[in-house]
Amino acid sequence: MPISRYPAQLQALYSELLDRLQQAEIQNLAAKEGSFATKKVKARTFWYFRRWQDGKIVETYVGPDSPDLRKRIETQAQEADDAKAAARARRELVRMLRGGGYPAPDARTGRLLDGLARAGLFRLRGVLVGTHAFRGYAAILGVRLPQQAAFTSDVDIAQFETVSIAVNDKIDPAFEEALNQVERYTPLLSLRSRAAAFRWRTADRAIEVELLTPMVGPTSERLRRLPALQAHAQPLRHLDYLIHQTEPAALLQGSGVLVNLPPPERYACHKLLVSSLRSGPGRSKIGKDIAQAEALIEILLEDRPEDLREAWRDIITRGPKWKAAAMAGFKRLPEVLRSGLGDGRD
Repeated sequence: MPISRYPAQLQALYSELLDRLQQAEIQNLAAKEGSFATKKVKARTFWYFRRWQDGKIVETYVGPDSPDLRKRIETQAQEADDAKAAARARRELVRMLRGGGYPAPDARTGRLLDGLARAGLFRLRGVLVGTHAFRGYAAILGVRLPQQAAFTSDVDIAQFETVSIAVNDKIDPAFEEALNQVERYTPLLSLRSRAAAFRWRTADRAIEVELLTPMVGPTSERLRRLPALQAHAQPLRHLDYLIHQTEPAALLQGSGVLVNLPPPERYACHKLLVSSLRSGPGRSKIGKDIAQAEALIEILLEDRPEDLREAWRDIITRGPKWKAAAMAGFKRLPEVLRSGLGDGRD
């Protein structure tokens, strides 16, 4: 069926909002007395904001070096808008986008993600995954996605343990405190780890938040400490593929919330894989997995075919177990999408 796209004018407004949010993040750091500086870590260059505090230098992580980030740092001094005026301008963009039908999180989830963003979670390379990421692709791709595949009460956040250590920075406040500054969340302790939680739930059970991290090496369900978030996370196999790369996105809450999402092509291929691995109660999510993958693949075959096929090649060449799981999901797709994606031969 034809892809339903948002008007080009709305897509331009979304791009403007995203650009303003990225610039605002730099300007918020620059508002403090200090300076931007680079640091090399294992041959890669990263930007930090350095300032004196209590007689010592404090470094705030900004992000990996890129032409776009360098340009934003260079221009922030010339574009030091009044913060309140800039926020009002962004709120107007959010209002217009919501009025044009762009999807927005429900009010409680929106406040939660805004609170986590303000604490620095996404600046420190936390990634929003799961169905809330799927909802975000509507704005990134400028298309209307099926609403029946976009409903969830779960908020899933992921971060590499290695990244959490390497950024050498922490969110403020710590993850659980940031949740509770928005509303009361109760930690859900497990029998395996009574002293730590990776899931939290509101009193009315309306929202559940879960922290995840890729499982590397031998299989182990032991919770992993994420020092940047000052919290523990559940390790999951195959998650490294999903969050290996990320894209910035703007959520339509307040004056806009800047988050990181997995690239949509990786999200779609990952859904094909995980759909075939679900067991027990999780099998009820298989239909939703395939519906989300199908919706994205149809769009990406038209808009980003090479990115999609590269992501597909990556997942089916990671070993026989990866390929078998991905192909099991692939076989559930309509024939026209299977043909466009490829037959799975290396």
